[in-house]
Amino acid sequence: MIDPYDFENDDFDLEDEDLLNIKPISQMTEGEKLQRFKRFFDSSSRAMLQDCLFRIVNYEDGTGTLEILCPNEVIRQRLSKKKRKITNSINTCWSHIRWFSLCVQQDGELDCQKFTRNGDLV
Repeated sequence: MIDPYDFENDDFDLEDEDLLNIKPISQMTEGEKLQRFKRFFDSSSRAMLQDCLFRIVNYEDGTGTLEILCPNEVIRQRLSKKKRKITNSINTCWSHIRWFSLCVQQDGELDCQKFTRNGDLV
């Protein structure tokens, strides 16, 4: 029988390659950062984000906006309720992103709601 309080008998010979190798954000591609961004959400939010398209608009001053194109208004409204989670996730993945937009295509035109890092509507 194994004594759960006796740590001397446990055999934990782990090699470095057995541990999770997590890349520093500075070495990640934009696609890897986007995957990291999505992992911060619960499964229902990830399902909504799966149907969205993403792009980063970079400005001359070095800042940027993450634009999230939602497939419909319902998804945009649901994601707008998670703006604090979105901003927190952006902050852990991109240092230069200052805003994010939730967009939907209506009548052939892009309708975007732009938010600050605090989640305030611009």
